[in-house]
Amino acid sequence: QHLCFSPDDIWLTIAQGVNSHINLYSDKYKNKFVKFNENQKIVLNDDNSLKRDWSKCIKDLVKETSNHIEKIDLKSLLECDFSTSTSTTITASRVILLDSIKNYFSYNIEMFCGIPKITLEGKLEDWLLIQEKLIQLRNLNLDLDFWLNDLDSIIRQFIETFKGNVDEQFWKNIAREEYGCGGPPELNGWITKFFPYDCEG
Repeated sequence: QHLCFSPDDIWLTIAQGVNSHINLYSDKYKNKFVKFNENQKIVLNDDNSLKRDWSKCIKDLVKETSNHIEKIDLKSLLECDFSTSTSTTITASRVILLDSIKNYFSYNIEMFCGIPKITLEGKLEDWLLIQEKLIQLRNLNLDLDFWLNDLDSIIRQFIETFKGNVDEQFWKNIAREEYGCGGPPELNGWITKFFPYDCEG
């Protein structure tokens, strides 16, 4: 069968070899790329809830990390920039770059899944009753203050919203999915405060 090689095919293979070598001896070569000692945290906020453009996320991460690489322009060297290069091969080369310097950085992509509309049902009295029930729970002395303190502030916001005093920042922080470097996504936001324990206790 006819076998075809593109410059991108060969360069991506070579770049992966360079990547493996840098990762294997990351401490030895650290001063060739960066001047800082502690890992730099790179945070990327992505609020596109409907169509996530991963190639753009990768491009933005590379741009941020490149600002911290002061000695060698690794981006220009490892990136595919041939006449045959496509968005796929360029993105692949950028992923290799990010992996090559992963021991010097901590990547974090915060993804916001927008909620277009929120409705609070029932009557104001219902929400005030929840507030009263929280007080009753506290009076049981079950050592739940660590949990009830957060719930108090959240229910107060529900009540204020029901009255028409909407704190948009509060509702924007209902849930946030954060992705670390290679790790599983972590859900943050005040919605998690409704659960006093997670799977780890």
